[in-house]
Amino acid sequence: MKRRPVESHTIAGMEAAVTQQEHAAAVFAGEELTAKLLEPLQDISKRAGEMERRAPLFFGTGDNPGLW
Repeated sequence: MKRRPVESHTIAGMEAAVTQQEHAAAVFAGEELTAKLLEPLQDISKRAGEMERRAPLFFGTGDNPGLW
């Protein structure tokens, strides 16, 4: 089935504005993602220690000798 091309309703002389806006939106999204990646990570030490203490591998040792 052949599709009809999408009609553009831009003002004469503003045809490039749509492409420029898409480019600007992509640049902005990239900047936001980069800023988010550069944020410091949270400390996971507490959660990692908790997971280690509850792990079956360490049954009967440390802080949780009655595990299982």
